[in-house]
Formats: sequence, C-alpha cells, structure tokens
Amino acid sequence: MHTKFLNLLKSIINHFPKKHIYYISLGLIILISLLVLSELNLEVPKEGIKELSEKPLEVLRNEVPQEEILPVYKETNIKKNDSLFSILKRAGVKESNIFQIINSENSKLLTKIKINKTIKLSLSQDNEVIALDYVKDFKSGVEVKRKGEAYIINEYLHKTEKFKVFKEVIINDSLYLDGLRQGLPDSVIMDLVYIFGWDIDFVHDIRPGDSYSLIYEEVFVDGEKVLNGDILIAEFSNLNRNHIAIRYQLDSGASEYFSPQGRNVKKAFLRSPVKFSYISSKYNLKRRHPILHKIKAHTGVDYAAQKGTPVRATGEGIIVHASMKGGYGNLIEIKHTEDYSTRYAHLEKFHPGIKIGKRVKQADIVGYVGKTGTATGYHLHYEFRVNMKHTNPLTVKFPNANPIKPSEKNKYEFFSRNILSELRNYQNLSH
Repeated sequence: MHTKFLNLLKSIINHFPKKHIYYISLGLIILISLLVLSELNLEVPKEGIKELSEKPLEVLRNEVPQEEILPVYKETNIKKNDSLFSILKRAGVKESNIFQIINSENSKLLTKIKINKTIKLSLSQDNEVIALDYVKDFKSGVEVKRKGEAYIINEYLHKTEKFKVFKEVIINDSLYLDGLRQGLPDSVIMDLVYIFGWDIDFVHDIRPGDSYSLIYEEVFVDGEKVLNGDILIAEFSNLNRNHIAIRYQLDSGASEYFSPQGRNVKKAFLRSPVKFSYISSKYNLKRRHPILHKIKAHTGVDYAAQKGTPVRATGEGIIVHASMKGGYGNLIEIKHTEDYSTRYAHLEKFHPGIKIGKRVKQADIVGYVGKTGTATGYHLHYEFRVNMKHTNPLTVKFPNANPIKPSEKNKYEFFSRNILSELRNYQNLSH
C-alpha cells in the first residue's frame, strides 16, 4: 500500500511543473520558521523599560561625545614697569591662579622680565594658566607648565645651528639694490656699510663696477631660520683699492673687525654722518654763497637728504652745543677729544634726550635733517675740526682704534689666513 502511494507521489512530482515545486518548498520553509520563532521569549523586561525612561535628560546629553574645548592663546609684549602679576591680570587670569604661579617653586626665574620681550599664554576656558612661555631671545626663555594642581617652572635653551653663506655682488645701480637682487638680506647690507664706513664714503665714493663679496652666518633653531648672523669676512673693491675686514673674537670676549695684517678696521670717526644721501656741496674755502651771493668759505660738507633723515654722531664724545646758532640753524656740536670736534647744522630737530653735557657713542642718532637757518633746501652741513681749525671731512686722516695685541698676533694670523683662504675658494668657484 505504502509502495503504491510513494510511486503515485513520485509520478505526480515528476509530472508537476518545477516552478510550482520551488514555490511550495519555499512556503514550507517560511511556515516552519514562524512556528519555531513563536516558541521563543522575545519580551523586553519591564524593569529595563522603566530604567531607560527614568534616566534624566541631562545624563543622556552627557553620554553623547562632546566637541573638545580648545585653550585660548594670548601673546603680549612686556612694557615699562610691568610685572608678572600685572601682565597676567591684564590677560584676564584669575588672581588666585596668579598667586598660585607666583608661589610655585622656581618662580624667581620670572621676577626679572625685561621690557620689549614676549610672554605667550595658553589659558583654559575659566581663565586659568595652562602654560606660559617667557621668550628671552630666539634660543632661550622660561616655561611654565601645569601638572595637576601644581606648576612646573624651568629655563630652556633651544639647539642652535649656524650655516655659512657666500655672496658676491657687482654694483651697477647701487650697493643696496644690487645686494638685494643677489639675495642679501637688508640687515647684512647695513652691517657691511657699517664695517667699511670708516674707510669708504658710501655717499661719495661708490662707482658702477665696484664689487664686494662676503661670508656671513644664518642662525637656525630646531631646523628653522630665525635670523641673519654676523659677517665673518668681507672684501670691498672700491676706486681700485681692496678693503678686507675679518671678524675676530679677542681674548677679552669682544669681537671686532681687523685687516689681514691685524689693523683695526674701526676708526675713531665714521666717514659720513648720513647714510645713503649725496654730497651737494664740498669743502671749499673760496665758494660763492648761494644765498648771500658773495665769496664765503664753505668750511664743511653738505649732504643732501630728505627731511627727517637721521643724523649720526661720527665719533664718541660729549655734546657741547645743542640750540639755534645764526645761519647754522639748529646746531649740535660734539667735543670728542681735546683735539677733535664735529658740528651738525640746519637740523629739523634734535633727537630726544640730546642736551649739553650728554655723552654720545659713535653712530648714535643726534638729530634729523632739516633746513633751519640759512639754507636753500633740506640738507646736513657737517664740519670736522682739528685743534679748533676747520678741516676737510672727506680727506682728513682719522686715527685708528687699537690693533691686535702682540700677545694675540700669532693666533690671529693663523685664523685670518684660514678664513681668507675660504673666501678665495668661494670666489674661485663662483667665477
């Protein structure tokens, strides 16, 4: 009986369309799955629902990740009469937090902060100090860091590196513009003018075709350039004469510039009191005066320059006159020694602090170009006197500063030969 039934079922299946068999099988599988799932306990516990519904909204908000609160950064320059307290108070730091820093160990490192230096601050949202950096210079300072409820205060010193740079410039337009075109920084060009300012009148003596070459340093801190350093050696070719200046550190610790033979490049007087102007009238004892229209000795040199151009003391000395004086207009006279004195006339105004009895150093600013007194235009009238007698400032021979001491001569000669050889190697490679 069973055999007949199975044979009949087999015959029906064999003659039944396969598509219908597929759908019937799929339906059976779904039916069986539903029967199995109905036997499982899928109820959510009532206590779980109650716990979720009773959580405060504020707690639920706190469980959502919040955006990170960033510190506030501030930077300030130290002013006259500033203290750490006044600076932090000005930045909005809480007084209690200020006293916490002041009472921390090593806080004495912050008691001698200097004018024009920088303090950098990192503050929290509630105006408390996270970190403080007192920047003494490009390589050193004092840092304050918060650690828990305390502050750690320490000095730091960055790693510095110096790299040598060689430049060679041929003057076509001007020393300054041609130097910039060759990539020389402004500060290095100014240093070059200062170094050779005793031997070369950069207002009067420069000619197209003159040239200069030099090796100077660039200073890096942690791999980043922070400033242009000193000129190590420079050579200036002017009016068919070569001038060489070598920077050398003396046994005293001071650094000065010397010729290869050990002669001090620096002299008691600068050749010119005004940078980058031009001579409008030379020393001439038989000159016809442009206003008075009669022969009147011109006992100095006139430097034409824009109104307000700074005027430098050409040598160290004491101010013996600083007021109006007839045709000179606003006049400053400096006595340098018993033998030497200089005069600066037609000034627009005096530099702040200039008065009789004040001692000035070489290259200090004493006044500004004007046209007070008997003058046809803006210029500086400059006089140089030796033993109370007028002397031509363009040709007078200036006394030198001290040369290399005999006790340092051998060491200097070895040093100068090496660095001069280095300059020559660079020059040969560039040609």
